Amino acid sequence: MVKNVILLDGGMGQEIVNRGGKGGYGEWATAALYEEPDLVRQIHSDYIGAGADVITTNTYGTTRTRLRHVGIEERLGELLRTAGQLAAEARDHSARRDVRIATSVPPLEASYASEFALSFEQTADEFAELMDLLDPYVDIILGETLSTMFEAKAFLGAAAGRGKPIWLSLTLADHGSTGLRGGESLSAAIADLGDALPDALLINCCTPDSITSAMPVLRSGGMPFGAYANGFVEIPHTWDEAGGVAQLSTRRDLGPEAYAADVTRWMEAGASIVGGCCEVGPAHIARLRQLIDEIN
Repeated sequence: MVKNVILLDGGMGQEIVNRGGKGGYGEWATAALYEEPDLVRQIHSDYIGAGADVITTNTYGTTRTRLRHVGIEERLGELLRTAGQLAAEARDHSARRDVRIATSVPPLEASYASEFALSFEQTADEFAELMDLLDPYVDIILGETLSTMFEAKAFLGAAAGRGKPIWLSLTLADHGSTGLRGGESLSAAIADLGDALPDALLINCCTPDSITSAMPVLRSGGMPFGAYANGFVEIPHTWDEAGGVAQLSTRRDLGPEAYAADVTRWMEAGASIVGGCCEVGPAHIARLRQLIDEIN
């Protein structure tokens, strides 16, 4: 069992939805930045209070493509800066100044996609733009829910040379798969990284059993590794990004205790970074804090 495990926060976008925020494409998570910034700050504070060592900026939905869909692409810089400020304020107003802030650098066009309108160079440039705007507020560059090595390599190229830890988080198909949602195997993806290794390799936004299946593959990569699952029943094969999260069903059997049992298995396998994704909230993170403290 790994000691001194780093505890991430839980999901932000779905926590916003569960507290009355919007769920549509282009507005999910992002709308709260201009409609209810106090809510975003409060969720960050709740995760800090639950014991998270790292909180993540509310920027998963804040990309040019998504904002263009709702007619506010020109607000990209303003919204990214707001997200960074809200995370920093939550930390600064807490008693835990050691909490670190990670970017949420998301898929630029759609979650779980395998085909892209942007070229590799355009993808890297837009990733770099997000990182530039968030840089004053963050301690860790986290690219998350990436489904393909096309996205992963563009992210790593944009993140290189910035003097901050780079964490790459890939997403797997559900129900015990060790394949990326874009079709590549996790083992092939790790081999494809070559010398461009991140400081940590993570898996997120899939069912816990896929993460459990992936643990031996992650361990063989030789990098610090970890994971944070979502609490959805599954991402359906008929997933339509424009339909938003209303297409998804939340599991009723993944409360804090059940989720802690999954995370225990990951830590026993060597995971040194754990947390939660969509539908994993502050109560789950508080239970993981207890679990980690018991180990230490």
